[in-house]
Amino acid sequence: MSITTKAIILSVTLALISLLGTNTTTARAAETRITLTSAMLINEAALGNTAALVDEQSTIGDPASGKGIRPEKPFFPGWPAWQYPLSVIVDLGTEYRVSRLYLFNETGASKLTVGTGRPFAWKETPVTLGGYRQWQAFPVDAVTRFVRLTLTQPTSLPEIALYGQRVGLPRIFSASVFLKPKPLPPTMDQFIGTNAFIDDPTDKLATSVGFVREYHNWSWDYEGDDKKRRFQPSGAAGGNAWFFDDYYGKLRAGGVTVCPALQQSTAALFPGDNLDAKPIAAGANSEDAASYVLHANHLYQYAARYGSRKMPDSSLDIAPNQPRVSGLGSLRFIENWNEPDKTWRGREGRFAPFELAVMSSADYDGHKGTMGKGVGIRAADPTMKLVMGGLAGLNLEYLKAMAFWSDWRRGANSFPADVLNLHHYSSDGNEQGFKTTGISPEDDHLREKMAEIVAWRDKNLFGKEIWLTEFGYDTNQKSPLHAPPIGTYRADETQAIWLIRSYLALAAAGIDRAAMFMFRDTGPDNPGVFATCGMVTQKGEWKPKPSYFYITTLKNRLRGMRFVGDVTMGQKGVWAYRFSDGANRSAIVVWSPTSTDTHVPDVAIPVGAGPVTRVEFTDDALGGKAAPLTSANGTVRIEVREKPTLLLFGKATK
Repeated sequence: MSITTKAIILSVTLALISLLGTNTTTARAAETRITLTSAMLINEAALGNTAALVDEQSTIGDPASGKGIRPEKPFFPGWPAWQYPLSVIVDLGTEYRVSRLYLFNETGASKLTVGTGRPFAWKETPVTLGGYRQWQAFPVDAVTRFVRLTLTQPTSLPEIALYGQRVGLPRIFSASVFLKPKPLPPTMDQFIGTNAFIDDPTDKLATSVGFVREYHNWSWDYEGDDKKRRFQPSGAAGGNAWFFDDYYGKLRAGGVTVCPALQQSTAALFPGDNLDAKPIAAGANSEDAASYVLHANHLYQYAARYGSRKMPDSSLDIAPNQPRVSGLGSLRFIENWNEPDKTWRGREGRFAPFELAVMSSADYDGHKGTMGKGVGIRAADPTMKLVMGGLAGLNLEYLKAMAFWSDWRRGANSFPADVLNLHHYSSDGNEQGFKTTGISPEDDHLREKMAEIVAWRDKNLFGKEIWLTEFGYDTNQKSPLHAPPIGTYRADETQAIWLIRSYLALAAAGIDRAAMFMFRDTGPDNPGVFATCGMVTQKGEWKPKPSYFYITTLKNRLRGMRFVGDVTMGQKGVWAYRFSDGANRSAIVVWSPTSTDTHVPDVAIPVGAGPVTRVEFTDDALGGKAAPLTSANGTVRIEVREKPTLLLFGKATK
């Protein structure tokens, strides 16, 4: 045994002895209040701000001694009855002898359930929270790592307090983050994407982006009552003129990565008028993987056809008039729903986090192979990646709940998706609604918001990709998501500028792909949300807007490069990011992050020795307007504006 190995063993042994000693002392100590943080909370429904349950721990006094102080900021998930029962889990990190739970009541009597013990095998006790504006004690008397509160009706809970003694060893760290190097994201030409449909022109898509999220209704793959799949051509949708084999193949040949977003149920298998409803039979258990077998089988067939592995003909379930092919190799990703957390469809249409995790487990590998043959994408193509249905907002609580389900239902390091997928629109509204206007990505703190999710991923789901597959702005000024004219910039120019700056923010945050919404407008006179969010005008016209030229320029000029880091600028109101291919080519993108038509003259930018090319984004050239610059002492001097400027040069500088 080497000296290094002996030293490591000795170090770990001493650490354990120290922890055991601390634990013994704690066990002899009197009961104390357990310090709670928002990181300990798992919101099973991902509704409401659970951090409000523990955000006043330092100011609530000591409820157990009768010296509790009234908290001010309540956790309230909402009024809709379909949201209840709703549960929140407190994960203490190790076992405690929990003696008492204190809750502050702000309103009338509310029925709750207190659970302890092993997740999904809870020992539950019904209680009633009463007493107007006072702390109420509930005995727990259990050795447990978890305490679970279930609200059975709309209830406001301002704060919770737990008392007990630690009896288990605390977790020190998760070693998984040290086992593998962090994978590199795609280069910017593949990072930059859009949302599109099969009837969008593939040549324009391949020119402007390297990634397409293809909206695809499950019902398009069926026709009539025979319940047979059709892809080439598809079912009745598109007038039997949509040929998906050709569509995916052309985009792949054009260097575009495609991910179909398979959304909605299909009336062929689930009769009814609510196609947003979960794809399960009436009365089926939405937290049982077997309930999603038809959905998981369809994804199996999709992966068999468009994945990388040839499959036996007997495994293909396809209509008689279809080419019987498999292993076409045109897809590497499949997304299994669109905005599963939508609240506007009620209980029937909204997946709670555990429900999406269950369906994803079926779609991924047939719930670890327990659902039989022909179920899940991995059974058809072990290299195919499952993209979880894109959430309608940056809901980290949703991801935490899915990860919790996965740890306890599938086992550690077995999350049933390869990509964490989110949507977010920078506006003055909230994640699932808009108020009056869009705002810039900097005013929205887009980079910081996504970086928070990246940091959580690195700690808890290391190796999973993160995509933002919807963001953007309308150009019609009556839309509550519009980009306004600013100074000399027209509204369609502001849209283009903010989209470019959004791609930059997302690359800097460390995510893997970004897709603006969406490629085309639906009508220039329509004031509704998303009617004028395209980079080209409506179907059939396809006239490029400024954003088409800007996005194409960014994609092609940064081809082969990745985000390297921020460039330190000694001038207020100037931001700059460096990109590099790691060998010979580098770029700096510089801009002012304001929305007031800012101009900053004579800004010095470090580019090193050698030739420099300045590229300005224009609305009439796919590569922008390029001109050479002369550097002096390794710097160039330019005027910086809110519209970014690209500087291209040689080997990366430090």
